[in-house]
Amino acid sequence: AVPEIAHLGRRLSGRGPNRRMEAMHEDKPPQSLIRQANDPRFQHLRSLQTPQGRSRTGLYLIEGIRHVARAAEERAPIQSLFLSPAVLSNPFGQKLARKLRQSGIPSEHLTPQLYRDLTFAAEPQGLGAVVRQQWASIEDVRPSTRSLWLAVESIDSPGNLGTIIRTAEATGVTGLIVIGTNADPYDPTAIRASMGSLFSRKLVRCSIREFTDWARAFQVALVGSSPTGLLDYRSFCCRWPTALLIGSEKHGLSEHLAESCDFTIRIPMVSRGDSLNAAVAAGILLYELFEQRRALQGGVAG
Repeated sequence: AVPEIAHLGRRLSGRGPNRRMEAMHEDKPPQSLIRQANDPRFQHLRSLQTPQGRSRTGLYLIEGIRHVARAAEERAPIQSLFLSPAVLSNPFGQKLARKLRQSGIPSEHLTPQLYRDLTFAAEPQGLGAVVRQQWASIEDVRPSTRSLWLAVESIDSPGNLGTIIRTAEATGVTGLIVIGTNADPYDPTAIRASMGSLFSRKLVRCSIREFTDWARAFQVALVGSSPTGLLDYRSFCCRWPTALLIGSEKHGLSEHLAESCDFTIRIPMVSRGDSLNAAVAAGILLYELFEQRRALQGGVAG
């Protein structure tokens, strides 16, 4: 089920519902239907499924009523909609698409088959959007005294990255810092796994040198995660502001970044396991830092 977002129309238009205006829009002739895969409009959408297309245009795709609704709620820069009228049967989804079009966002109509070519969902919902990427420069980031940041380096699985972003929102992480170019939060699989959390997080991409210079300038404690860390995460006492570093599932943090950490913590394991899934490890550590910050603030985290 898709939760209705209260007063979405007023958030988009800045005023209450206007039934006459809605009727005028509904009376307009329908958008020309994209029927062929070689149509340039479809090719543009298809290109955004690739890293090259996203890098070249600075755009990305989201698909599904929940994701489009969350993007609108968070005021993400939606550039256009793509939808399949034959597939879009959910009343809230229909209303959402209508409100977004009335706010001035253009739309493209696709045949059911072409729409399915753009989604990884087992049951396509018939509504998606093209959104502009939003990257902040690390030079403009000023961490507050008790802020918590998450830095990721070379996360191999987009699904893990999306799950980490979702957990980051739940634990009040201020923003996500992507170190290097080997992790893409705008990958379609990462977006689906984030369940909309991506739209509310500040995103920064930078080099290792830029990251460590930033941390040093603002006295941000760097906390690395490693199976060979000296400190058990349960006995670690954090200082603030802090950034938790999560590295590659296969190789962990790079040597340079690991050496830059002020603290390296481990999650104890038994049996033959020598490492945890990156998303699981991030979840355990983020909730530990969440509890420490909540205790510091007298039971209120945020």
